[in-house]
Amino acid sequence: MLTTNDLVELTPRSPGHGGIAVARHDGQAVFVRGALPGETVRARVTDVKKSYARASTVDVLAPSESRVPQACPAAAAGAGCCDLTIATPDYQRIWKSDVLADLLVRFGRFAPGELAPHVDEITPAVTTGWRHRARLHADADGTLGWRGARSHDLVPAAGCAQLPAGFTYGLSPAPGDEVAVVLDDDGARHAVGSTVLDGTGVADYRVGDTAWRLPAGGFWQAHRDAATRYSELVGRWAAGLTAEGTVEPGDRAWDLYGGAGVFAAVLARLGLRVDVVETSSDAVAAGRASLDPSAVRFHRGDVARTVGRLRAPRVVVLDPPRSGAGKAVVAVVAAAGPAAVIHVGCDPAAFARDLALFRDAGFAVREVVALDAFPGTHHLECLAVLMPAGAP
Repeated sequence: MLTTNDLVELTPRSPGHGGIAVARHDGQAVFVRGALPGETVRARVTDVKKSYARASTVDVLAPSESRVPQACPAAAAGAGCCDLTIATPDYQRIWKSDVLADLLVRFGRFAPGELAPHVDEITPAVTTGWRHRARLHADADGTLGWRGARSHDLVPAAGCAQLPAGFTYGLSPAPGDEVAVVLDDDGARHAVGSTVLDGTGVADYRVGDTAWRLPAGGFWQAHRDAATRYSELVGRWAAGLTAEGTVEPGDRAWDLYGGAGVFAAVLARLGLRVDVVETSSDAVAAGRASLDPSAVRFHRGDVARTVGRLRAPRVVVLDPPRSGAGKAVVAVVAAAGPAAVIHVGCDPAAFARDLALFRDAGFAVREVVALDAFPGTHHLECLAVLMPAGAP
């Protein structure tokens, strides 16, 4: 039986959710950080539970052909930012595809191979410097950093591979401050902690021909190209539904967890009348300022409680938080009887669970797309189109 601080030799055989590789030691599962499947490492045990242990790689004894030198100085120093920059970009996407396929079987209850989407690049050949917004923490000296891997320790973020050059340069936050830093679509930097540290504190974003203004600390996609790519995909799917007659101009649509209405803007351009449900007052205010109120109506409130007051939709787009939509929201969406659901998920395990709930509610998955929206990390974005089972 392993104990904390044991130094053991391990050969992981498969990738696991959360950026770990899965090995076994005397029959016990060991989740190893800093290791790739197929290579042999010496690792130190950091935590032991009844059914598994966690370990962190100390030495790589027999490296994988997919291993490369750590590309992120912050991660090399122990930050929890870039856990897959030890692998080639191509292998990172293979890793994520394998993890997603496993989660769709274990949590989504699909048969092996029934759904096996390959994770695609969101922007070809862009693997570093892709992040245009981040929430960082200042240490006692005012140095901005990421949290350590599975810890609250701070590691300076200046060398993080996700961040563009100069992203945090010259910022002087108060000790202990949490700071939102944004490079907006005009190239302006805004940094806000307990005070505005740079810029105006209000960021400008654009998707297609629509512009939004949001507080720097408000939600927007982390990858600079993500909002556009997701919007294009949702728009393509919605246009396909229109072309085949499933959805018609003038039909009602719901955009749930809709933020400032990025997806609503796409749906409205197709002639749909959109109800957006969102909890953030800043996002709702930004959406109302940017979108035509005759086509898009915003409702601030909890999704499960708010949709009961809305007219039934023909199509629903939902982009829930990392925890997923869950039983209550899937139930109310299914009960509304839409002809199609477009589901967006930023956590593959929660995404798989939500797909299982929709299937239980009588829906079938038509298509799944997975995107590498967080290069160098284990995170990915998943999108799916679902329709009532038996629909053409």
